[in-house]
Amino acid sequence: MKVLKRYAVVPLAVFLFLGMTGASHAANGNHEKLFPGMPGWERSGEIDVYDWDTIWDIINGAAELFYAYDFQEMYWGQYTNSVDEDIYIVMEIYRQGNPVMAFGVYSQERPRPPRLIDVGVEGFAAPGALHFFVSDLYVRMRSHDTSEETAGAMKKLAGKVAEAADPMPEYPAITGKLPEEGKVAFSEEFINTNFLGHSFLAGAFVSGYDINGTRFNLFVVEHEDPDGCRNMLADYYEFSGQDPGNLAEGVHRMDDRWNGEVGIVWKDRYLYGYYNLEDEALQEKYLEKFSGSN
Repeated sequence: MKVLKRYAVVPLAVFLFLGMTGASHAANGNHEKLFPGMPGWERSGEIDVYDWDTIWDIINGAAELFYAYDFQEMYWGQYTNSVDEDIYIVMEIYRQGNPVMAFGVYSQERPRPPRLIDVGVEGFAAPGALHFFVSDLYVRMRSHDTSEETAGAMKKLAGKVAEAADPMPEYPAITGKLPEEGKVAFSEEFINTNFLGHSFLAGAFVSGYDINGTRFNLFVVEHEDPDGCRNMLADYYEFSGQDPGNLAEGVHRMDDRWNGEVGIVWKDRYLYGYYNLEDEALQEKYLEKFSGSN
């Protein structure tokens, strides 16, 4: 069976061929179930496993994206068409720290608008490519062959992988914390580091909104306890040069010289907020709404 050289995948397009270095092999590891048998296709005998140190050997500079979302391991395998060995499917399975992190990576590579497919929690397809996330896994599949037959095989394989990972997949709970009214389709993303360009802001689920032609962004940040919210707000006040006074739960308006006014509601272990929003009526609407959020 023909075995391809490993190469990087940047979103849907550029393939950089690299040598087969840096990987370990684990034909009988726990992730073996993620590479099921496929009628009409032969799976390569070995599954390559890349960790934090060796992931650079296969995706080079793109590794930074996965590092930013608590990368754990990547599993690499190949399927070759039983009739024509020149037709292949390569599958890369990235295990991130948790389902939120898997969604985060996926959200950074999902096109707008995507051609959605029903696999895992959410997935999209493009000629010669299929991406989806499920549980703590982000899966990328690719082939040089863009025929309907190969596309169908990729979707079938994706379904098998998703079922093995989690037969009842759900979106991470944080994705339901923002209102649906006015949400711009497919604008949701999870930004794990340097939210709004600040190193002290992290772990933000963000979505774009359009209310009667007014476009803006809402976000929510979840912490393990209220102290995490307090510390993040304290850093923000220090950056803005504002006096936080008695830093307590409730409404906070940050004068951010990079992003304009950022409105924030601290409630328990959550920070809710808006940015890119100048309409005062809408500002008050969301500050009131977030103050009552559960």
